[in-house]
Amino acid sequence: MTNRSLRRAASTRADARRRSRRLAQGHELDELEEEADAEPVSAPARGSAQAGGSFLTRLFPPVPPLPGKPDPLATFTYQGPFRGLVASLYLLARNPVAWMAPAAVWAVGRILTAFSAGVVQIGATIVTFLALLAAGWLGWQRPWLYGLAASILGSLIFALVWAVLLGSLPNVPYATAQLFVVYTLQETFQWLFGILGGWYGGYLRRRSLSNQPPPRARRR
Repeated sequence: MTNRSLRRAASTRADARRRSRRLAQGHELDELEEEADAEPVSAPARGSAQAGGSFLTRLFPPVPPLPGKPDPLATFTYQGPFRGLVASLYLLARNPVAWMAPAAVWAVGRILTAFSAGVVQIGATIVTFLALLAAGWLGWQRPWLYGLAASILGSLIFALVWAVLLGSLPNVPYATAQLFVVYTLQETFQWLFGILGGWYGGYLRRRSLSNQPPPRARRR
């Protein structure tokens, strides 16, 4: 017999002895069957069920929504043609700190990334990514939206700083159009990165809470 078969046989014998003791104590057979049906699935069974998923499912296992959080659109009553856009603006207005504060941090990291090199540039790049994660972590209502909003506002701050610096330099108007095109392409990529970073920040928050053990019931 294999080790798995031995463990299964030992579990069956232990379950039979437990049922015999419960029957000797006066418990009904129906109650024992209900308890057996209510027992949670073992960890190997859950792992085998998840093992057959896709690569993304194994890389990012599904996690439940945040516990105890109400529906963020419960008080949203707009039913017009642009409901999706208006709902996004509504959520951002309800929790502005979740995307404005990370946007300021993101802008500082972006400025350091553009005007530095070496270790400082690498550290600034990490700061920008952590800022997007923070936006998704704080913006539990819709993490990817808060990451996108943080990257867009940070890009505007960065563009303002860049325009001030270029305006202070002589003989640069001829390159303004080329710089604008390059900047637009770069920031479009940054906005896509903001969506990804915000989503991942919200995913990490939900997963960290789902892995916590449930609170123990108090004894009476």
